[in-house]
Amino acid sequence: MKELSIDERVQLLVAPDSERLAYFVEHTKATELVWSLSDKEGFIMLETDDGDCVMVWPDEAFAAQWATEDWEDCEPVSVSLNTFKTEWLPNLMADNVTVAVFPNIEDEGMLSTAEELTALLA
Repeated sequence: MKELSIDERVQLLVAPDSERLAYFVEHTKATELVWSLSDKEGFIMLETDDGDCVMVWPDEAFAAQWATEDWEDCEPVSVSLNTFKTEWLPNLMADNVTVAVFPNIEDEGMLSTAEELTALLA
């Protein structure tokens, strides 16, 4: 996949959730990597009104934009798409944890169930 320009990255960050979700699925399938944030205790989880959720991004740079303030001790970590599909998603399903797909810097992201993501990434 071609590298995005700064303008294209900005456009994605302000795009509707559905467009960021579509980009995430397309990019993740092409690179076979999913990115999340981790600190010394492991991958970070957010508490939402609907319960716990884990955040994922299509690339390292988008994930890194979140590593500020409360998350400044975190760093982007990649997970292979295969591991994400065979280990993460089944475990998230079992634990009833949702996935915030490609949240933008205003904390907006498509909340997806592990089941929905499993189908999208198939």
